[in-house]
Amino acid sequence: MLLFSRVVTLTGSPRQVVPWALGITGYVNEHSDLDVSLWSYTFGLPIGTYAWSSVVESQVALTDSTAKLLADDGYFDQLEQGSDFVGQPGKDHLRELVHGEPGDSPPPVGAVAVITTATALVDRMADAVGWGVEIAQYVTEATGGPVSMLTNVYGQLGEIAWIGVQPDLQAAEAARTKLSGDMDYLGRMAATKDLFVPASGHVANVTRIG
Repeated sequence: MLLFSRVVTLTGSPRQVVPWALGITGYVNEHSDLDVSLWSYTFGLPIGTYAWSSVVESQVALTDSTAKLLADDGYFDQLEQGSDFVGQPGKDHLRELVHGEPGDSPPPVGAVAVITTATALVDRMADAVGWGVEIAQYVTEATGGPVSMLTNVYGQLGEIAWIGVQPDLQAAEAARTKLSGDMDYLGRMAATKDLFVPASGHVANVTRIG
């Protein structure tokens, strides 16, 4: 199982940007086999960054679905309507699910996800993945919110991503506060010293808006 995400930083008034982003999300869902959700980055990336995400069975399935859109004039009309908002190229992520359940559908609108990434040392990849599964299980039990672990298919070699989802911002903040005071959790984090590239860790907060 793979998670495809297209991350784009849009410029302009949110009064125009958000309706366009929601509109193209709806169009893709109506005219392809993809089940796409739209997320807005609240913290961790530049203001105005959005992500379109979809769980797919395989890269072949993703290619087949996008091929239908690339032959659809209406899809290109949607893209052209947003051309003034796109100041720089976006970035596509394709990650493989190692631990966790993707669910039958995306989390509901208003759900908050915390995306933590770090790059494993190549010669410690197996150990880093093992630790990554254990910490995902621990955080799931400690916070009551599901945490999935994924690895890059393309992009930065060795990058691992943990995505923890809570139903709303209040629950997400409560989970963060609980972990920050959890000595067992902090001790587990200290054990990563020889598993990951120093200073490669990054945390972002996103909210589903469509």
